[in-house]
Amino acid sequence: MEEQKSFDYRGCSVTIALVAINIIIYMYCTYAGEVVYNIGCMDAERVLLDGEYYRFFTSMFMHGGIDHIFSNMIFLAALGEMLERVIGHVRFTVLYLISGVGGSLFSVANVVLSGKRYTAIGASGAVFGLIGAMLILVVINNGHYQGISIKRMIFAIAYMVYSGTRTERVDNAAHVGGLIFGVLIMAAMYVIEVYKPKKQDYDS
Repeated sequence: MEEQKSFDYRGCSVTIALVAINIIIYMYCTYAGEVVYNIGCMDAERVLLDGEYYRFFTSMFMHGGIDHIFSNMIFLAALGEMLERVIGHVRFTVLYLISGVGGSLFSVANVVLSGKRYTAIGASGAVFGLIGAMLILVVINNGHYQGISIKRMIFAIAYMVYSGTRTERVDNAAHVGGLIFGVLIMAAMYVIEVYKPKKQDYDS
C-alpha cells in the first residue's frame, strides 16, 4: 500500500455513492416519518427474537437529525478520500459495511449484557471503522501519513470514545465495535497484501 500524493475525489466513487445514499435515505426517512425508522433501526430484541438481521445493514444508513448525518458524512467524505484510492473500491466497500455491521454487533451485545433496551441508527460504527483503518495506515507508514501522526490519531480516538461515554443518546458500543472491526479488517488486508504470492514465485 503506497502513500497517496494528493487529495481529490477522482477514484473515490464508492465514497461519493455512500454519502449520496445516506443523504437520500435521510431525506426519505424525514419525509416518511417514524414508521421507516421503526422498521429499519437497530433493535436488539427484534434481531434476536424475530430474526430481523437486515437491521444490521439498514440501521447504518439512517440518521436522526441534520447534525447527526452532517457529522457522519463529513468524516465519511474525509476518510473515504484518503482510504478508497489506497485500498481500492471493493476493499473499501467491504471495510465500510463490515465495520458498520461490527458496530451493530457490539450494540446488540451491549443491550444483552446491560439489560437496557434501546434502538440505534447511524453510520457511526462504519465511520469509526474507517478511523480504525486509518490508524493502521498511519502505523504501517512509520507513524506518519498525509500529515497525520500516530500520536494525533490515538488522541483523537481516545477523545471521541471518551466523549461518547459522556454524551446521552450515543451508542458508544457501536463506536468501539466499528473501531475494532476497522482495525482488524485493515490489518488483515495489509497482511494479505504483503504476503500474497508474487507472479515470479510461480516462474520456473
